[in-house]
Amino acid sequence: MSCMILQKLIVQGLSYRRTIQFNDDFTIISGEKTSGKSLVLSLIDYCLGKKSKIDLTVQTELDTFCDQVFLELKINDEFFTLSRLLKEKQDKISIYFCAFENLDEYTSKTLDIKEAMKFMMQKLNINEYQIIRHQKHSTKKELDTVSFRDIFRYVYIHQHALGTGDFLEKKTTFKSIKNPHAFKMMFNLVDIDKDALNEQLVEVQNNIEETRKEILGLKSYLKDKDAEDRIDLQAKSDKLNKMIESQRQDKLVVIQNSKSNSNNENKMYIKLKKDLEGIANELFDLHREKRHLQLSVNSKKLLLEEYGIEQKEVEETLELNYKIVIPDQSIECPLCNSKVSSHTHAQVHRNADTEKMLHKVKREITNKINLVSSLIDSEMENIEDIDKEIARLSRKQIIFNEAISEFAKVTDVPFLSQIDSINSMINRLIKDREMVKEELRIHHKIDEKEKHIEDLQSTETRLKGEIAALQISDEDRNKIFKFLNAEYKHFMGRLKYNTTGETFIHPEQYIPFYNGASVYAHESGGLLECMQLSYLGAILRSKEAGFAPGHPGFLLLDSLSKYVGTLKQEDQQTGEQGEKQTQEEIAVEKQTEVKEKNKINDPEVYEEFYKILIELSANHQIILVENTPPKEFNRMYTKYTFLNGEHGLINQEMNEIKQDSVS
Repeated sequence: MSCMILQKLIVQGLSYRRTIQFNDDFTIISGEKTSGKSLVLSLIDYCLGKKSKIDLTVQTELDTFCDQVFLELKINDEFFTLSRLLKEKQDKISIYFCAFENLDEYTSKTLDIKEAMKFMMQKLNINEYQIIRHQKHSTKKELDTVSFRDIFRYVYIHQHALGTGDFLEKKTTFKSIKNPHAFKMMFNLVDIDKDALNEQLVEVQNNIEETRKEILGLKSYLKDKDAEDRIDLQAKSDKLNKMIESQRQDKLVVIQNSKSNSNNENKMYIKLKKDLEGIANELFDLHREKRHLQLSVNSKKLLLEEYGIEQKEVEETLELNYKIVIPDQSIECPLCNSKVSSHTHAQVHRNADTEKMLHKVKREITNKINLVSSLIDSEMENIEDIDKEIARLSRKQIIFNEAISEFAKVTDVPFLSQIDSINSMINRLIKDREMVKEELRIHHKIDEKEKHIEDLQSTETRLKGEIAALQISDEDRNKIFKFLNAEYKHFMGRLKYNTTGETFIHPEQYIPFYNGASVYAHESGGLLECMQLSYLGAILRSKEAGFAPGHPGFLLLDSLSKYVGTLKQEDQQTGEQGEKQTQEEIAVEKQTEVKEKNKINDPEVYEEFYKILIELSANHQIILVENTPPKEFNRMYTKYTFLNGEHGLINQEMNEIKQDSVS
């Protein structure tokens, strides 16, 4: 049973970073209006594939200090960090196969939003599938994919949907039309034909083989670099870190003991050293780019070998096909001496079809070989260009070194030569460490691909099982809705609603009903909120029971108190007894009644919401944004309290980059 848990959200800019961590069970983020509480959920939504951008004209503090957001999460005990830019390339999501703190040891996989959502579905072991719908403003039809974003509507309920008729984005036609399909996908109720499943199975099996070839290429590169021992590489990395830190401490001591010496000769010497350092950095970057190209060439050469084997097999099959063709001939009947047809035409026809198919396969393989060969040639040309640039910079480096050497002989630079020596040592160590880290990243990439193969094999097993038992039985379907309805009624009863009438989750529309009317027919905001939370709670309970494997297993909720009273009855009466109301107070009271006509003035229901969420959080992560939670729950579960102005989500006192520099 796949499950997703959000670990932390990080907003970051050039000089600002703040991390918001979440509990695995129940997290409350409270505070004043416009302090950034709801923005936390919006940024989570953004990292998980929301198509619309974050409006930075409204979120001015975020715009000023941040340009990137990270979301660290865990799926089945495997850590991932999703990253998305706020101001450019917003249609891309970068995925790191590690926790946020380990990003520098991993290379990201950058995907467009559609592919990133497909990746999330694979990790949750859920099939995407396609439905037919009408094109926008047209009578033509097209295929539309039901994906992770459609399931996510059952996870994140924003403040403009909770307690309203826009639950599950009902008012957005091209989203709401996919809601029943998303529900069926969560509960494994989708009826897919056998051909479609077989196509998916072949795609998965081909993906497994391609990933295995990629792993072979990466391992071959590590072998060429004598970097197959990961433990040894990690030990080298740790040792280099200690040496770099030691050299930096030595440099601080030298600087503190040195006297100021800012004559023009020193400035010239420093400029020459800086130019020389720039050349060294350029050379390092070029060598790294060359290594990446060489790795790519090695992988493609392995692929060429595979294609060569396939081509040879096809040619051998073609040759065999020619040999087994039987020539057309007639046979004489021994009884009547009449000619009898040998019926070899059918055999010849079949062999001709086979030959045609084999020639087509051969052409496809030849095209692949030509494409890969041309890519190799292009990358080899790039390597040659890089070698020329390396040679040019190396000559320049020699000239600068000679100039520095001559300059130092005639220039009075107290302490500078010592600092230069330490700087050179630090730069060399940093470059050595970067080399080791790059090799470690390749080891991590191999781990990532081996895990990908495990996921694909799990999908392969599931698809084979679905092919073996295509249609869900009526008995299983009835069992699911019996459980759902029992849980839904149970929650509605706890929220003080009589469930003896027609209160159920519709077995075809897949939405909650109360007293015979759907969640979209009722108008009372308080009733709608109770129906919606009971419905979501029933889905989570179903996941616990094994009925909803496709739900990610967590909830994001915004502003529960909007349609529910938040003060107990005895608190409301305190200070009112024996006092007469003025006409102005009566008028204000009437206005409030009009504004809150849809509100349930029952604080016990509001507290029951929290009790239900706490119970659900024993097995599922719940993140709630609320202005002022009840005191007894606030103390235990409120992780952050944001204030207006400088103490909201963007808070300079919580700037981790500033804190890091101070420490």
